[in-house]
Amino acid sequence: MSEKKQVQINTGEETILLPLRPDAKRAYLEVTTRCNFNCITCIRHSWSDEETSLSWHDFLDLVMQLKEFPELRSVHFGGFGEPLLHLKILDMIRLLHEQGYQTEMISNGSLLTPIMCAKLLDAGLDWLFVSLDGSDSGSYAAMRPGADYTEVVSNLAWLQNEKKKRRQAVPFLGVEFVATKSNFSHLPQLRRVCDDLGVSRLVVTHVLPYHESMKDEILYDQHRRWEEFGSGAPQLSVKTGLPLELRTERNCRFVEGKSFVITAAGKVAPCYAFMHEYDCYVLGRKKRMKPYHVGDIRVNTLLDIWQKEEYVRFRWAVRNSFFPSCVDCLQADGCVYLQDNQGDCWGNEPSCGDCLWARKLIVCP
Repeated sequence: MSEKKQVQINTGEETILLPLRPDAKRAYLEVTTRCNFNCITCIRHSWSDEETSLSWHDFLDLVMQLKEFPELRSVHFGGFGEPLLHLKILDMIRLLHEQGYQTEMISNGSLLTPIMCAKLLDAGLDWLFVSLDGSDSGSYAAMRPGADYTEVVSNLAWLQNEKKKRRQAVPFLGVEFVATKSNFSHLPQLRRVCDDLGVSRLVVTHVLPYHESMKDEILYDQHRRWEEFGSGAPQLSVKTGLPLELRTERNCRFVEGKSFVITAAGKVAPCYAFMHEYDCYVLGRKKRMKPYHVGDIRVNTLLDIWQKEEYVRFRWAVRNSFFPSCVDCLQADGCVYLQDNQGDCWGNEPSCGDCLWARKLIVCP
């Protein structure tokens, strides 16, 4: 435990003392930035990061450090790479499973052969999320050029059947769908595909354009209605909770869930949005996102990073929405602060004022 037991925050009206606790509950782990796909929705279209993977040595050190968080229950393998490309991913899952953590992974599904699925069953994976951005080969390939929809779905069916043979409930199967103008009409049909596969959870997220060619593909703030997309769509709106219009409510799932994110380079970030440097388009506005790393697991312990005064203050500010609401600000046109995430008109550095994750438009498992 850090010698400093609390952090003092002055709001301008009062002084608040925040106790320092090892109360993180969830870790997001990016084990690699390598990927074998070239999806049109991918962040790779706007970054220049070198491909890297978390070393086995750093992973073992990380597992030891996780023990400092008594409330930490789950580790999610995700980020901006394909986890199955890491040569030690099965060992990573197995070790965390043996330590008692719930293990989750999101994959593009291309490497989920029957052999790999069997190994994941043996390793103890609890949740497997697969990205399916279409309900047939044509709509799927339009989002993921060169990808084989039929093969992915067949492998998922094999996984589900093998679970039945083994009388094994896990891994539960989830599907993530990135919604755009071009593919949204396929969502009701995808729901039926998911029902046939026995999918436990369907995650629907709006697209965050990382390239100018995608900026007109957004659905949010377009005055669309779920009924436009078939009789089954209204039920989907209830199941997914996905808004089609911008809302004033703000809630950070990463902060509220007491989560942290670790990049493949060992950097610790508060959320996915702050992991890397890239361009994105927020309601058509080009924005340069710079990483916000609060620490490095190869330099400091996770506990020290979690209880770092700067990080504690940041989480408090996010929980209490101490950021301007940039996405619906009447002065947004021409605002110099919106060119990047480095600061805002309230003096925050960096700023979460333009975040679409907090608006529940962008969703991750």
